[in-house]
Amino acid sequence: MEFQSPIISGSDLSVTDRLNLPSRRMKLSLEKSSNKMGAVSLASPNRHTMSLMSDDLSHTIFEGDPTFTRIGLAVPRKTLDETRVDLTVNNFSRKKHNEELMSILLEEEVPGVENVLELFESFLQTFQSYSAEHQVFNQCAEYESKCGEQVTALHKLIQMAPQGHSKLAQAQELEQELRFERDTWRLVASLYQDRLNSEFQDSEMESEEIWSGLDDATSEDDLVRQLYDKNAIIRQAQLVVDWLEQRAADVYHDSHYSQAEFYGDAVTGWENTLHSLISKKRGLSTDNVEHNLVTQMDPDAPNREQSRRLHPLDKEDEMRLLRSVFARLRCGQLDEAQQLCFRAGQPFRAAILEGWKLFHDPNMKSRTDVANTKESPSGNPYRDIWKTMSWKECENVQLSVEERSILALLCGHLKALLPACPSWEDQLWAHLRAMIDHCVEKELRRCVNYKRQLQVLPDEYWNQQLTIESIFSTLAASRDKTLLAQGRDQYRIIQRYLIMDDVDGLLEEMSSWLSKGDNWSVHLRPHMLRLMAHLALFFRRIGRGSSDDLIGSILEAYVLQLVSLGRTDLAAVYVAQLPLPEDQIRLYAQCLVMVEEQQESCEDTERQRLLYLAHQVGLDVNAIAKQVVITLCNQGDIIQHANDASLQVATSAEDERRIRSLSWLLMDPSMRSQLLIQANTLMRGYLLRRQIEAVKLTFKLIPPDTLKILSELWESRTGLTDLPTEVAAATREYLSIQAYIDALDAFQEWFARFHHSKPKKTEASVQQQRGGASAQLSFTENILKEQHLKQHQVEMLRWQAAVDSLTETAIDKLYNVLLFPDGGWMADSVQFEDEDTPRQQQQQLLRQSCIPHAALLLCNILTSTHRHSQCLELANVVASEQQSLYKVCSAEQLAQLTKHLRQAYVKLLDHGESP
Repeated sequence: MEFQSPIISGSDLSVTDRLNLPSRRMKLSLEKSSNKMGAVSLASPNRHTMSLMSDDLSHTIFEGDPTFTRIGLAVPRKTLDETRVDLTVNNFSRKKHNEELMSILLEEEVPGVENVLELFESFLQTFQSYSAEHQVFNQCAEYESKCGEQVTALHKLIQMAPQGHSKLAQAQELEQELRFERDTWRLVASLYQDRLNSEFQDSEMESEEIWSGLDDATSEDDLVRQLYDKNAIIRQAQLVVDWLEQRAADVYHDSHYSQAEFYGDAVTGWENTLHSLISKKRGLSTDNVEHNLVTQMDPDAPNREQSRRLHPLDKEDEMRLLRSVFARLRCGQLDEAQQLCFRAGQPFRAAILEGWKLFHDPNMKSRTDVANTKESPSGNPYRDIWKTMSWKECENVQLSVEERSILALLCGHLKALLPACPSWEDQLWAHLRAMIDHCVEKELRRCVNYKRQLQVLPDEYWNQQLTIESIFSTLAASRDKTLLAQGRDQYRIIQRYLIMDDVDGLLEEMSSWLSKGDNWSVHLRPHMLRLMAHLALFFRRIGRGSSDDLIGSILEAYVLQLVSLGRTDLAAVYVAQLPLPEDQIRLYAQCLVMVEEQQESCEDTERQRLLYLAHQVGLDVNAIAKQVVITLCNQGDIIQHANDASLQVATSAEDERRIRSLSWLLMDPSMRSQLLIQANTLMRGYLLRRQIEAVKLTFKLIPPDTLKILSELWESRTGLTDLPTEVAAATREYLSIQAYIDALDAFQEWFARFHHSKPKKTEASVQQQRGGASAQLSFTENILKEQHLKQHQVEMLRWQAAVDSLTETAIDKLYNVLLFPDGGWMADSVQFEDEDTPRQQQQQLLRQSCIPHAALLLCNILTSTHRHSQCLELANVVASEQQSLYKVCSAEQLAQLTKHLRQAYVKLLDHGESP
């Protein structure tokens, strides 16, 4: 892998080779350029390089450049009518489309946010598409690409929208956040691809080992290339510099509208000053601004003639040029910065930018070609002299901050570079550039076989002992509040840990954010959580994440965020990444509970689909469904019950939600046993609180064939007919509840028929029975009255028959409760190891309330239908030791029951019947 360093950038080819011109043509062009410019040669050691860079512009970098216009060059222009046609035909449809798009987007609460939310699906698809270990960096590149696409779309939207639109502030914040995420993935791929590739190499080799492969240590370029190959610290620092420069380049054209190339198209530098001097020489100067100008036009004139100045317009253009040049260098675009100097008519500045390049003479190596042709050297052989002079110029207060920062960047003067670096990224970039420059210079002076005595650099240069850790410590200790605030940004914190290769520290830091709540507002920033989760998965895949607990907590927060955003479909894949099955079950069950709570009515098809997604990724669907129902059906640890068994409490909306949650256990027949157990738990609580309608709704949800399916599944699995203890107990409990519900329904039907459906006698029937004055009525009226009486008698017979049938049914149903076989109603037929569980406590409470209640209902039916002898049979059943029903009755209940039985006994004696 080859790394392009700012120290060696552009030094592999000579200027002549780069311009692809014959040397003879270069010489002729130089002579023409000298005659035209009439400029004084720079007294500097890179004079030769500067002269090469000031070749005839018509044959060099401006050839074929559509942005460059030569003065006096006739450019064909379209007529006004042709221009109007172009604007009308070509732009009308585009403008209309953009207006329609804007009207749609601006209707959203946050323009563009719906499209950005597609990133969650895109990241999941990428995660699944590149699942192999060797594809991990393809995965990072795809993450970066997806974020970049959304950044581009958001930026276009912001540019299209009216300036100052009220809804654009959040869109701009979202764009900035996605830029950070895109840049973070770019940094991850760059650094960790290098780190994994160099794991088996010794990055701390001795200097002698580093240079042992050099045939002739005379090439600065070759030596630095090998330094980058062998020294991982320098190489990775350079990767971070390249990353920072690419970040700056991405936003340069969007944020820098005052670029020098947009102001004028001449190639003559300081043209206003030159015009003023020529006018003054000809006696044509009348402007007061033109007084006290420099008298010569060479590059050193403004510094040499300190009492004089450039024309104000030229000074403004020069400041703009210097800012643009520095911006280009900040973006790592050296060639563009040099072209900019040429366009501005200042080729000497382009030549200055050449002085820092490493010298390389390919002719110094042993050659095997017969022709023995010489190749052109590249770089600056007197780079040490250039660097010393540039260092002195950086401390020249007469120069502008912009010009000093350009020189400081190239010669490693950190103190002079920092004033031009306002942001956290700029400061980091400046420190890393200085660190790399110091390390490279140190190794060059130790290892290169120079033929002369090198210039001694100042002590301040060598005192710049920088490391990655010290750089971040310096940034954290800055007095600039803006810089400190930027350094506390979560994305920059992540980037700092990545650069320092502190993966465990990063995981701990990200995990701590999850517990800081509103201080960090992580729950309001789903894109940050997405980055955190996929970073955690990335580190685990490459074997760098040592704490599964921290990775699990981050994944859990991201999964819950997905569910809150309505993207539950994506949750299963991330839940499956948790290492422990119990954590997978707990988390996915929590997601499904959130789905139930978010939706008023979750359809069975939705439940089936969510469980199918879990099954596809290998989750335990049965355990998850069970956990969902347990969570949703939780009625609290305190057992609540009503003392009056005759009460009936209405069903609340929360109760209906609990009942519907049982549908999660209907998705698979193998979950019927859990369905029965959880439904029994729910119905016990409802019975204790006398919510009879809720019990009936729950019972109705259980398919009628449940007991049959349980027996068939167990027999097919084991060959046994006897169900396991827990399932057998649940089956018995289910039958007990069924018997009690049937008894209550039978009593209610009997009660309604006996007390509210009895045929009423007509007025004529009443009078006839009383022997009223029927003789006074006509014959017709008497016939009518007799017909009414016969009809009433028929209805009474029909009612009595229905009552007798309902009475027998109700008596049988109530006796089914009182005489429930194998130990009694709501009593287990087998003994469990733990006899004091909440279930058994609830069963005991139900026996104490429902059995006496059933006995009283039965007594009510018997006394109301004058079956007094059967009341005595009921007394024998209650007092029987075989059932021991009297043991579950309280003294008050027994007293009430005894009162009714005594009345039945008295009635029996009154009618002369023997008890």
